[in-house]
Amino acid sequence: MGGMKFSAFRRYAGLFGAAGLLLTVCGCEAVVGSTSQTLVRVIDASANAGGVDVYAGSTAIDNNVGDGTITNYAFLAPGPTTLAVHPAGKSTVSEKVSGSLLASQQYSVYLTDSGTGYGATLLADQNVPAPAGYVNVRFLDQAPVTGPVDVYFIPDGTKLTTAKPVLTAFQPGGISSYLSIPAGTWDLVVEPTGVTALTSAYVSAPTVYSGGQVRTMLIIDQSLASAPPVNVIVGNDVN
Repeated sequence: MGGMKFSAFRRYAGLFGAAGLLLTVCGCEAVVGSTSQTLVRVIDASANAGGVDVYAGSTAIDNNVGDGTITNYAFLAPGPTTLAVHPAGKSTVSEKVSGSLLASQQYSVYLTDSGTGYGATLLADQNVPAPAGYVNVRFLDQAPVTGPVDVYFIPDGTKLTTAKPVLTAFQPGGISSYLSIPAGTWDLVVEPTGVTALTSAYVSAPTVYSGGQVRTMLIIDQSLASAPPVNVIVGNDVN
């Protein structure tokens, strides 16, 4: 069926200073078993932040990250660190979050709006494959204009009225646990809660999910009035 395809994109700008070299990034396989590395990425769901550069100490994780972006992971040394967010191309710090990065783990610096500003949260991501025959999926909701949503995985062509949502009345600001979905080909459907008119929903293209995959899906308000109410950005936690 028709509908918008999943999208995950990155933006880059010029780096500043010798300490601004980007780290090697991955797409990403699990880092379990590595005693000398941890993985960190940026999930930008803030319309207030504008383009940002995110640093761990003096090393750039990613540059000129914009709203509606899930970056690839960057390799970092484990241990206590402060993750600083700068306006793109500037040395001033506009937001920061501190934490102890554990070896063989994966994390996301999650940027969300707060009033006219924004905040940063450090999320722990799943770092091991989903069980055989299943896909693990986590949802983040940053669609305050749309309000609560219902989320479905349905076979292509299935009527929404006969489908059962995997999340019901999922609230803006919500962070779900990782859900187990059978591997297979699914349409992802996101509707304002209580609405069953498939023509007004976000509907992905039929997508093949392979056993073992782990995904984070960011729900954000759609900027175009003529488009479905929300868009979904997908990040690969474990391929």
